[in-house]
Parts: sequence; C-alpha cells; structure tokens
Amino acid sequence: MKLSILPLFVMFIFLFCMVITRKARMNASISEAEERSVYTLLFMFFAWTMVVIVMGLQGTHIAFMQTIPLLWQAFVPVIMWGTAFLLSSSLRNGLIGIAISTPLHWLIFFQALRLGALGGIIKGVQGEISSDYVYWIGIPDFIFGLSALIIGLVLLRKKISFRFLAAWNILGFSLIFFPTFVVMNYWMNEPGFVFIFEYPMVLAPSIVVPMFISINLLHAWGMLEKEKRSKVAEYE
Repeated sequence: MKLSILPLFVMFIFLFCMVITRKARMNASISEAEERSVYTLLFMFFAWTMVVIVMGLQGTHIAFMQTIPLLWQAFVPVIMWGTAFLLSSSLRNGLIGIAISTPLHWLIFFQALRLGALGGIIKGVQGEISSDYVYWIGIPDFIFGLSALIIGLVLLRKKISFRFLAAWNILGFSLIFFPTFVVMNYWMNEPGFVFIFEYPMVLAPSIVVPMFISINLLHAWGMLEKEKRSKVAEYE
C-alpha cells in the first residue's frame, strides 16, 4: 500500500460535515429531524467508504476496471445523495439550512484542501504516475484550491458578492466534473489511468472528490438562495 494523505482527507471531510451540521442545529437553522436526515446521509457515505477501502485492499477496483469501463465508484455517492435529495424534503431543508448558516469562509477554506492535488502533480513529474490525468485535472484543481485560500483571506477583510461565490463554486465543480466524465472513454483507455483504481488513490474518485464538488454545489445553492432573499428583503 502506497503512502497517501487521502485517508486523512476522508476523516477531515466527515468531521467537517458533522461540525457544520451540528452548528446549524445549535443555531436553530435546521430542525432536529433535518439534522437526523443529514447524519443519515453521512452515515451512508461512511458505509460506502468502508466498502471502498475493503475492495481497495483486496484489489477489486483494479479487477473491475477490466469489466466495467467506467469510473463507476464516483457515481455511487452521487446516486446516494441525489436519490435522498429527491425523496426527502427534510434532507433538502437541512442542506439548504446548513449552506446558508455556515460561515462563508469555512466553506471557502474547505475547498483550499484541493491544494492537495499538488501531490499527484509531483508524482506525475517524478514519473511515479504516468497518466496525464494528474495534469489536466490536477493542475486546475490545485489552482482552484489556491484561489480558495486567496478568496477566503479576502473575505475575512471585505464582503464578496453572493453571485461571485456561486459562480466560483460552479467553476470548482466544473473543473473536475467535465474533464473527467465528458471524456471518460479516453481516460479509461489510457494505460496509466490504472493508478486511480489503486488503494488508497481510489478514495479520491470514490468519496473525496464527490464530497468536494457536492459541497461546491451546496455552497452555490446557498449563495443563490441568499441572493434571492436579499432581493426580497429590499422590496419589503
């Protein structure tokens, strides 16, 4: 098993999600039922992560790569929250309550963790990873993480518009989603792409990246909702 910071990222992401959920409940931004709905979703993500780890240690992800020509691991958490989001109004209310009540700089600095993409870029330069994926996705991801650090520091000193933050989060989502899934067939046929299915690297597409871009979408939704509410308040 190769050394990686990804397991630490996974633990921090779950901790961060639990903290912002509890904070929203403590300041009455979400109800107890809504809090339970969010925790249930997080538990589903945790259970999936355990499955990913067991499969990774057994080499199952690499074996499946030959029969399933798709980065299917990334779709599992997306299907989980997408289905839960559509079926549970309690979850929807809980998520928007968290998005609106969480301090803006918390959600922005969280995205600064994407600076960790530098590790993959360095491994690519050193020849440890032969896939161009670490450049085409890793470099933009690293730059976005750097922008999160800068925007977060600016936000501590002055106000930034909700529209700008919404657009920035959508950009953060797009930088990973489209280059990965629009040309998935290319990556799956690239010999070096097998690295993404090795443990612990497989944690990235299985839970880390889906969580990053899901929080991008959640933050963007919260900013657009705040923008809408501020306009309504102006007319009252």
